[in-house]
Amino acid sequence: MFDPVSNLSPAPKPQPVLSVSPSWLNPGASVTLSCEFKHQDAGWRFYWYKAVPDPSKWYRLPFYRFELLANNPNRAEQNSYTINGPTLTAGFVCRAGRGEPELYTDYSKPMFVWSADPRPAASLSVNPDRVQHFKSQPVSLNCEGNSAEWRVMRFTEKRESSYCSIWGKMTGSTCTIKSFYDNSGVFWCESKSGEFSNAVNITVHDDNYDEPLLVSPVHPVTEGDPVTLRCREKDQLLSNVFFYHNDKLIHNDSRRELNISAVSKSDEGFYKCQHSGKDSPRSWMSVRVNQLLKTSSSSLFAVLLIIGTSVGMVLIFLLLLFFCCRRNNVADGPSDATYSQIELRDFLKNYFTPTYANIN
Repeated sequence: MFDPVSNLSPAPKPQPVLSVSPSWLNPGASVTLSCEFKHQDAGWRFYWYKAVPDPSKWYRLPFYRFELLANNPNRAEQNSYTINGPTLTAGFVCRAGRGEPELYTDYSKPMFVWSADPRPAASLSVNPDRVQHFKSQPVSLNCEGNSAEWRVMRFTEKRESSYCSIWGKMTGSTCTIKSFYDNSGVFWCESKSGEFSNAVNITVHDDNYDEPLLVSPVHPVTEGDPVTLRCREKDQLLSNVFFYHNDKLIHNDSRRELNISAVSKSDEGFYKCQHSGKDSPRSWMSVRVNQLLKTSSSSLFAVLLIIGTSVGMVLIFLLLLFFCCRRNNVADGPSDATYSQIELRDFLKNYFTPTYANIN
């Protein structure tokens, strides 16, 4: 007898979507994870995982194993979770479950938080060192750190992650891209031992792109360091260029390059260049705090504070002493005059004796 129920295929598991805020964060800042899926109703319990590079899945999906984060039991049924104070780049995953025995949704796709820590466990360098690139121009990305084996990862605007061997050639710790064939994205390094490098944003433009490109540093710059911005077409650097900071013209005259002798936090923001009336895309230049300058300023402030406090205390003491002495003199009133007599005799002039009186 035909049983229609037994031939029904099981309903597909819901696919959660994980979002992180912020995706780029400063050291010590907190990040909030949010997990959502279609037809989400009451009764679901949410679970949060850290995505750790898995050497056994080095060249196939999924690239990571998922380690359960500590859940707060009082918030298990809420679809958001806050992690206080992460400092390193990391990937995260979520899923939900309900019922007894518990039935789970699929895992979400990994989402990443890229830290602006100036001293990451590993570092990624880009050559040529700029954010904006033409699609056909070669680019090399090099990983540096304690690990012996690396892979360069990319996360695109389509929320998809992939590794260098798919869109480039990985040789040792260097990924070479002869020609971009996909969209822009965020690039970083991962090691088999679980290290993450700093991340960089790279935007890619077609060769027939009719506007100029801005040459700006791909990494954050440190307060006090010099910075030079330029404007280029595919085959040459351009002259007679206007530069803009947050869409405001910096100089009224055109120039070949924009030089900032000592960058400060106020220089952070979006930059673009303009040549022959055509604007380049905007690129964000990040400025990080110079800890050495911050420490020196703090030390100088502490010294000045100590000196100022000491001088102030001495002045207060002297003023109190002055007023105290003045009050005592006024309270005592006038005193009787004291006379002293001095006699000087000149025996050579008939013993004439002059007398002088001294009155106190």
